[in-house]
Amino acid sequence: MNTSTDSHIPSTPLRALLALCALAVVSQLYWPLPVLPQVARAHGLAPGAAGMVVSVFGMAYAAGFLLFGPLSDRLGRRAVMAWGLAALAPLTAALACAPSSALLLAGRALQGLAAAAFAPAAIAYLSERGTPRQRTWGVAWISTAFLSAGLLGQMYGGAVAGRWGLGAAMLPLAAVYAITACALLRTPADARAAARALPSLRASIQAMGTLLADARLRRAYGPALLLLLCFVAFYLLLDMHAGAALRAQGITPLAARAVALPAFLAPLAVAAAMARIGAARLAALGLGTAAAGLLLAAWSGTTHLPGLLAASVVFVLGVGTSVPSLIARVAGLAATPVRGLAVALYTFVLFVGASLGPWLAQATAHWPQAAALGLLAALLGAAALYAATPISSAPGDHP
Repeated sequence: MNTSTDSHIPSTPLRALLALCALAVVSQLYWPLPVLPQVARAHGLAPGAAGMVVSVFGMAYAAGFLLFGPLSDRLGRRAVMAWGLAALAPLTAALACAPSSALLLAGRALQGLAAAAFAPAAIAYLSERGTPRQRTWGVAWISTAFLSAGLLGQMYGGAVAGRWGLGAAMLPLAAVYAITACALLRTPADARAAARALPSLRASIQAMGTLLADARLRRAYGPALLLLLCFVAFYLLLDMHAGAALRAQGITPLAARAVALPAFLAPLAVAAAMARIGAARLAALGLGTAAAGLLLAAWSGTTHLPGLLAASVVFVLGVGTSVPSLIARVAGLAATPVRGLAVALYTFVLFVGASLGPWLAQATAHWPQAAALGLLAALLGAAALYAATPISSAPGDHP
């Protein structure tokens, strides 16, 4: 049986807890979206400035990947995850009673930085331990959790923060972080972590340059920038342009999001098909499917609401197929010593895109719905073509 060289193989309950924690961590980016007007009123922010609650978290979260990815290569995945969550839990609890907008925004930035210790280390941790089947399914489940947070996080924010306030949304998430940190600290330390020396800043920059010089990796990083950008922008534009029409039919914003939730099980299908189809082909297929869903949404508009909701399912299915396929592509191409950095760079690019989603939605808010959604479709269509473009003379590349 082919297992990883690390001594500790996580148990099934620990894998499940990591997936739950992944859902709770990434939900921090999304849960404020449906309650931004409430955030603006509670903290005296202009309606347009309330989106900063999402953006400052997202930018700090993305930047933190470039710090914690390399650290997990040297200090070990377990240590980086555990101590990052140990910092995130009290930070999150403290934000439950932030007295001013300045402290809220500063706290959200610190929260994003601490949260960044989890994602790249967790993906690398599960992709390295166990049999090939265990590694594939571990990444599939945690990818499902990361992706589901895009909808479940918004539903959680609307249901909890919308009813009981922002503090009520923070405290349960802080409890999940604390429980997961304790569980990780009870597992054996990474066997080889003590033997690794910390890299210099110059060495880390050189390693990132080497990764970006690989044309095969660029075909994962480029599309990743656009995926969550289009996802966040789509749902904000949906609320702006079709919210009134949907509510007139008795469909709340949370219900409109829940329609597409089953499509976020796509990573499980990706795990089953990965060996037969390959990560590169699945990524291109997912990007193309997402672009097709956006085109269908642009055509449906507010006059064909069933078609619009069906299009959202197709779009989310494409996103749910693309993200784990791109993760697998990056993890498969990167050498073991820099795998944590490679995954960190991927998640950095992914969540920079997510942070830009509110900006793009605001910038195109005055456009007709078909034009705004058509732009998103064009972006993901170009990403699909780029990901599918063959690379000549790339030794060892197996799509």
